[in-house]
Amino acid sequence: MKPPIVLAAFGTSTRAKAAYDVIDAAYREAFPGHEILWAYTSRTVASKVNKRSDEQKLHPEDVMEMLAGQGREWAVVQSLHLAWGHEFFRLKDDVQHEKVRASMGLPLLTSPEDCMEVAEDLARFFDSPQDEAQVFVGHGTDHPAWAMFTAMGSILKDMYGDRAFMGVLEEGYPDRDVLISKLLAQGYKKARLIPFLLVSGMHFAKDLAGKKDSWKIKMEEAGIQATPENIGLGQSPAVVRMFVRHTQKALDLIPLK
Repeated sequence: MKPPIVLAAFGTSTRAKAAYDVIDAAYREAFPGHEILWAYTSRTVASKVNKRSDEQKLHPEDVMEMLAGQGREWAVVQSLHLAWGHEFFRLKDDVQHEKVRASMGLPLLTSPEDCMEVAEDLARFFDSPQDEAQVFVGHGTDHPAWAMFTAMGSILKDMYGDRAFMGVLEEGYPDRDVLISKLLAQGYKKARLIPFLLVSGMHFAKDLAGKKDSWKIKMEEAGIQATPENIGLGQSPAVVRMFVRHTQKALDLIPLK
């Protein structure tokens, strides 16, 4: 019996469904014969979704316990995080089980090659007028993995020039105020706000495009016309193929019987 594949996401509102459906379909095509399961690392979000849905969302610990009850010995647990920060290592701890061993699929961005591949996929955003800045906004973290966002910003500028910017919503650098200062210093009056997130969920609706204290509002107060782009990385076929490749590497580590 082939090892099951557990796709581990943070979990979010129904706004995530489009991205999750793309990922799920790609995995079922790429790994025929493997059971594809989903796990949600946020118990709070899973609980809210479970209250309004017949389909129960399980935490990674619960999925591993279920697999143990089925007599499984191995599973691939594929992190759907972008970087290996706090959430990834928490997931790694959560799936440790005395009966079922987990082979971890690494997050999206774990090497310079990963970063460059994603940057190449973002070329589609640079067909806009030259006077419009392209501002990619990630979540951010206080884990040492925060440097990944800085690396991505550097790679994007190398590929696409001074129109490319990378910022973060929360912990890390550069934050919203720093980013706005950079845009003004370069004379930009127009910017497109692009979520550098797996799904375009609440962070997009509230933090980027919201009507109160959002990136859009603050940019416009500074004299920059901001256009939010409502799409997450998880809807990109190229990004999904990268996750699939990481999963295959994790599968290859499982000893054959």
